[in-house]
Amino acid sequence: MRLYVCGVTPYDVGHLGHALTYVTFDTLRRWLEFQAYEVRHIQNITDVDDDMVRKSRELGISIPELTDRNHQIYLEEMDALKVLRPDAFPRVSTTMPEIIETVVRLVADQYAYVVDGYVFFDTSRTPGFGALAGLTADQLRTAPRTDTMPDEPDHLKRDPLDFLVWQPSTAPDASWDSPWGLGRPGWHIECSVMATANLGPRIDIHGGGRDLRYPHHESEIVQSECATGMAPYVRVWMHNGTMTLDGVKMSKSLGNLVRVSELLAGGHTPDAIRLFLLGTHYRSDHDFTEAELDTWELAVARLRAAADGPGGPPDALAVAHRRVEFMNAMDDDLDTPRAVAALLAIADDLQSRRIAGNTGVPTLIELAEALGLGLGRER
Repeated sequence: MRLYVCGVTPYDVGHLGHALTYVTFDTLRRWLEFQAYEVRHIQNITDVDDDMVRKSRELGISIPELTDRNHQIYLEEMDALKVLRPDAFPRVSTTMPEIIETVVRLVADQYAYVVDGYVFFDTSRTPGFGALAGLTADQLRTAPRTDTMPDEPDHLKRDPLDFLVWQPSTAPDASWDSPWGLGRPGWHIECSVMATANLGPRIDIHGGGRDLRYPHHESEIVQSECATGMAPYVRVWMHNGTMTLDGVKMSKSLGNLVRVSELLAGGHTPDAIRLFLLGTHYRSDHDFTEAELDTWELAVARLRAAADGPGGPPDALAVAHRRVEFMNAMDDDLDTPRAVAALLAIADDLQSRRIAGNTGVPTLIELAEALGLGLGRER
């Protein structure tokens, strides 16, 4: 099973919105592996883009230094939340030969065109552009821009829908020789090439935040399929919802952030943070409140008490129907709220001695691990 998840741009440290994405797809990976799938999990590091150039200049450090510093913080936070590390973290900067080769191919096959050192993908060659978002070309042209969309020189394009695959750049640590002059790649081509280089021309599952669906993932699809000649580029797309604070999307650009490290330092357990993130369906938006997180701390206490308790006397495997409830929920579009409810029902049954300890406790621990919960056993 080939799983690609869009990773961080480490110009700053992450926040709970990032954790939502990576806990979601960590849980998906755990569930696939629980069912005996072999998963190759790739998550990129976008170390070449406008924000990386800007922030490195502001701080007076190199882009590699900025990348290493913030990615280490990311790893420490995700490790604390028991997020399994991907098999590889490819970086844009180390994939440059493959990126340039792919752009050369797109230009040669007339899927892209060159203007003043810029290279744009020609969306007129791909009438299906917009299918992932369910929008026509005219609707895409009038769609509001999101904060994930970088500025591009629209005046040089044949069509506003065309997008950058290469641009001029002389920035230190962010410029490479190419057939079109010194420059660096556009945003979308980076993920296409890193995914293909690590997983091949077809991906089984591609994940990321819903805000990436257009333009990032739409662009990935058309340029990847045109570059490789193989379709579909992705068999299953999965997009998680948005983490908000007081109804406004958490964003590094806005600064309205809740950081995992701050929650941990404030005494919250990793299990409660994971349950907070998994307690809402991954496709739904989720507003952060301290009160909800406190409620999940109480749920963690229930689970831990049940896992450490004796349970009831021997029975005829009365826990089996709860296990089925859990598995059916996870198989139903990763319905983690229902799965968590089944887990808590097992805990309550154990505490009330309705199910046997010798079967119920191992089941509780096993299914909790499928959700990435340690129940105090991670130390």
